[in-house]
Amino acid sequence: MTRAVLLEQVKIALRSIRAQWLRTLLTVTIIGTGIMALMSMITATAALQSSLIDQFVGLGAGTIQISQKSGGGSFRGRRIGDSDPLTYQQAMSLKATMVEEASTSVSARGTMMGRLARKGEETDPNVLVVGGDEGFLPMSDYDLLTGRNFTAEEVLRNAPVLILGQGVVDKLFSPGEDPLDQDVRIRNRRYRVVGILAEQGASFGMSQDNQAILPVGEIRARFSGPRTSYTIQVKSPDPDGIAPLSDRVIGEMRAIRGDLPGEEDSFRIARSDALIEQFNQSLSSVTYAALFLGLITLLGSSIGLTNIMLVTVTERTREIGLRKALGASAANIRAQFLVEVVMIGLLGGLLGILLGIGVGNLVAQQLDAPFVLPWDWVFVALALSGAVSLGSGYYPARRAAQLDPIESLRHA
Repeated sequence: MTRAVLLEQVKIALRSIRAQWLRTLLTVTIIGTGIMALMSMITATAALQSSLIDQFVGLGAGTIQISQKSGGGSFRGRRIGDSDPLTYQQAMSLKATMVEEASTSVSARGTMMGRLARKGEETDPNVLVVGGDEGFLPMSDYDLLTGRNFTAEEVLRNAPVLILGQGVVDKLFSPGEDPLDQDVRIRNRRYRVVGILAEQGASFGMSQDNQAILPVGEIRARFSGPRTSYTIQVKSPDPDGIAPLSDRVIGEMRAIRGDLPGEEDSFRIARSDALIEQFNQSLSSVTYAALFLGLITLLGSSIGLTNIMLVTVTERTREIGLRKALGASAANIRAQFLVEVVMIGLLGGLLGILLGIGVGNLVAQQLDAPFVLPWDWVFVALALSGAVSLGSGYYPARRAAQLDPIESLRHA
């Protein structure tokens, strides 16, 4: 087929599409619905992936987290329950051991039902009170809006200082008031505000602004119980060296905890790169499921498109007979209908892509995920819409090409 012939067929296809605009709109809508179903799920998944990976990255590249092992599963035929909590002494021992090799931070959760008070103002009993050392903020990717971090000396002597989230500041202080160096009470003990966190938003459905951070020793002295467990974060100076550092941390922690050779680790260790990799694998399954559901929807769309094209061939039987009588070959007739159906399919694909991206990002917005535009899937969707329309239109085009010109000219 020459370029001139192809251009002429495109012009004829455009005239046919304009002449049958209502049927074209219906066909475009059928294909667009299938593409929209695919693109909306892919877009929402991609937005969620971007959001959660950003939150995982908050742990920091090359970061190892050591915490208490939760119950569940079995080892050598025995049921595994919760391990003993990681004590303050154990956490500080590991920190002292790793001080020359990597940045280390010790933290603990005090309570999720803290109540802070100041003068006549008081928060609801839903403030997250956590403890951290001088490395907790940079290790957790927290930024300070104003003020400063704890010093190592303040952490060692359990100084009565704290850092507040923006949500707590809004509850206790008036808009024009400077919270720094002001006193806030928690459980009838006064703490001086030394820092204000920048607005964090939500992470995994929980507000990061409704929290107060104390020196970790304060959690031990005033909030800890027999089941309080401390968390240690170790950050490798070289992200590529996280594997050998992880082995070193496991060995040191097993010695500190007294784990015997052959026994299961009595603690949980999580690497930031492993978390991201595991999460990406889980989302890949979701993506394949979305693709499968989208393809099922497109299959239904292709059946509707085939029926519409068969009706079109029947209505244009006289036109087909006239063109054949003037010398058009069966191949030209078949190509003409295929050009038309592919153009309609691409129009439907573009409509479905626009609607799918809009719907997907609308869902993502409800989950506080960022706007995404999955360019790779845009091209996949266009290819799918072209392939589906080509497959759906081939039989009607072949049927049109096989019509007898004499019988076609007799068609009313």
